[in-house]
Amino acid sequence: MRNFHKFIIFCFVGVVAFLIDWLFFNIFYLVGIVFIFSRIFSAGISMVFNFSVNRNFTFRARNHKIRKQVIKWLTVYFIAIFANISIGKFVLILLGENLFTANLAVFAGAVIAIPISFFGSLLWVFKKERINPIFLEKYI
Repeated sequence: MRNFHKFIIFCFVGVVAFLIDWLFFNIFYLVGIVFIFSRIFSAGISMVFNFSVNRNFTFRARNHKIRKQVIKWLTVYFIAIFANISIGKFVLILLGENLFTANLAVFAGAVIAIPISFFGSLLWVFKKERINPIFLEKYI
């Protein structure tokens, strides 16, 4: 049950981070920055918020070395953002590119990135030593 609570907090933090990402994406995209760079810049901004809040509040992992966590977290989020942007670009290839489809692509990418970032954070980045990732159902 404790990890379900973490998942709910993670989702709330994720929604706020996504709104930050989405807002900055639209700002960058509307001023003429191409889709991929708009996504990279906006994701980078939201990542700083996301790491800070998840480290300090969701997973309460302040007692671990931050340098080690940042390296792991960047690895997980690089994979999540790569999947996010790839799915987004695929949506644009299928539907064409305009403001509506670009925003649809952002949402589609988020659906893919959320499980990657949650399980990566829970099971590796902010992992407590007693968590055994083999028994995943205990942590959902």
